[in-house]
Amino acid sequence: MHNKLAIILALLVLVAFGCGKKSTYSTKDGEVTVDQKGGKVTIESRSKDGNATFTANDSGVALPDKFPKDMPIYKGAVVKAASTQGKSMMVHMVVPASAADALKFYQDQLKDQGWEIQSTMNMGEGSMLSAKKAGRQCSALVLKQDKETVVQITVAQEGS
Repeated sequence: MHNKLAIILALLVLVAFGCGKKSTYSTKDGEVTVDQKGGKVTIESRSKDGNATFTANDSGVALPDKFPKDMPIYKGAVVKAASTQGKSMMVHMVVPASAADALKFYQDQLKDQGWEIQSTMNMGEGSMLSAKKAGRQCSALVLKQDKETVVQITVAQEGS
């Protein structure tokens, strides 16, 4: 009896924490799939208007497959969330730097990669810059949150 109870308990723990859960929901506009494996959550939306994917994990996720090579990523950054929708991509990461150093990095590296800085705005606890290159727009939002520096990069084709 104790062996059966131990096996059942072990299976419940595996199902609850290790195996994850994947569910698909249908709506009048399309389908949404939510896939949870441990701490990682992926949400995929498919509709007549296009597809979108959002992935998040506190320990890190991969950059989107077609993330531009000319978009710098701060060394040691941990990408906590990434999303794609059509020709737009967003990454949300924590970087091992001060907000001022991270902003300077993105200003310098974007220029070095041929991006034209359009504007820079200081917003107290954070800053934002926008740039363009070859029909694409990007923005970098740099914020101090708690004790971490957070950078959110958005890249999109102009007009998308």
